[in-house]
Amino acid sequence: MRYHKARKISKPEADYVIETAGSSRNALVVMSHHNAWYDVRALTEKELDEFFGDLLRAEMAAIRAGCITPH
Repeated sequence: MRYHKARKISKPEADYVIETAGSSRNALVVMSHHNAWYDVRALTEKELDEFFGDLLRAEMAAIRAGCITPH
């Protein structure tokens, strides 16, 4: 997966960001994907779309490789 400005954070950190975030470059402040939390405040809408697409592509590659099973 290519580099993104999204930072992986813990659930308590995500809760704190949700409660205290004053601004974001997109409509979201945090994002969750399969129990992994990301601080996405620094991403633009385009970067957020690319980041989410990369997460999904990585998940599909892992499914195809037999590393994980689909949900």
